[in-house]
Amino acid sequence: MARREFHLDITDQSVNVRLDAGRTRFFALAFFASLTALAICALLFLPGKNDTPSMWDGGLVGLLFLLLGFPLFMLFTTKRYVMLAFPSDETFHCDRSSLSISRARWLDVHNEHWNTRSFSLVEVEEITYGKVVTLRGYSIDGIRFVSGGTTYRVLPGIKPRDAQSLLTALKKFGADVPDDPELARKLEDDVFA
Repeated sequence: MARREFHLDITDQSVNVRLDAGRTRFFALAFFASLTALAICALLFLPGKNDTPSMWDGGLVGLLFLLLGFPLFMLFTTKRYVMLAFPSDETFHCDRSSLSISRARWLDVHNEHWNTRSFSLVEVEEITYGKVVTLRGYSIDGIRFVSGGTTYRVLPGIKPRDAQSLLTALKKFGADVPDDPELARKLEDDVFA
């Protein structure tokens, strides 16, 4: 996986975290483009029945359905995992009254368009560190919180030590940060790794 850098700036007035994801989205796009090209080549060039070319095998509608359906199926089944495994640049800001998250749009590799959400700190519940996404036994840890009944997942890939610093500062601001014995265990594992 490509590099990810977290820049933490914690003061007694605010917490700012910047996720510089580097070129991770480029690698994800290249992977899916390669996978799609491989599927198209396999469907077009593998021989059909009686050694006739498969695209002339009479099932053109079925072939078109497979050619267009395969990439869409891959995208829909792995969208959340891919977007968190290969994140866009992201910022996290919290002061004593509000919490804001901003993300560059995932397909905007030049980071020109950002989506920003702001929450009153009293509306934010259960800020924790843990799994933000899991796929076939592999998981990515990050920060999770609930606001208005919706769970938000931010800062995928943040290390336990940085997460502890972030959560400790948020707790001092009066945010709802429950005690987490799992984070303590991950910190011990991080020290010995």
